[in-house]
Amino acid sequence: MSPKITPTRTRRSIVVAAVASTLVLGACSNSQTDSDQRVDTATTGGTTPAAAVSPSSSAGAAASTTAQAAGEEAVTLEEGYVGAKSPDTEMTAVFGELRNNSDEDVTITQVAGSIPGRFEIHEVVDGAMRPRSGGLTVPAHGTVTLRPGGDHIMVMDNRDDIAAGDAVSLTLTDSRGGTHELRDIPVRVQQSGHEDYAEGGSTPGSMSPMPSTAATSAPVAP
Repeated sequence: MSPKITPTRTRRSIVVAAVASTLVLGACSNSQTDSDQRVDTATTGGTTPAAAVSPSSSAGAAASTTAQAAGEEAVTLEEGYVGAKSPDTEMTAVFGELRNNSDEDVTITQVAGSIPGRFEIHEVVDGAMRPRSGGLTVPAHGTVTLRPGGDHIMVMDNRDDIAAGDAVSLTLTDSRGGTHELRDIPVRVQQSGHEDYAEGGSTPGSMSPMPSTAATSAPVAP
């Protein structure tokens, strides 16, 4: 004989089933939320992408700033020129104002050029020209004037015709091994009263050439 099913028992079964279904759905929902949170944490390291700081981006910005700073020549030559000369004279000089645009002193120790010859940094002491011992220091954010009768860059052993209207480029090397390009320095006829760098020093006010690039403390007789 089958048990008798009453309306009350039927309603009670329906309620129990509904509650059980709700509990199962809630558990699945919580499990999915926890799983999503674990995935987010593993992906972002516990922070949102908006709050994350990329080290590579900071390094790139620093590199960009360094590249911009490096784009400016540390040493430049203002109002520079090379004295014109004929082939029968093997010496001339470079004049102008060397400017140091950097935050540190720069000592120029060597010079090379786009024309044949030997390049030296010279000074004039008591009317005598000689290589400058220890190089030429241009102070940070300062200048040094290259002028007749003072510091200048000599061009020697050159038998070319260096004519007005030509241009000469120089490469300066500093004491740290850095190089500084001085491009397209114009050649012009020297003003009257400038030294005549003729060999032998026969012209009044001229300077005798130095026999070598070695620094010396003994002046050369004019």
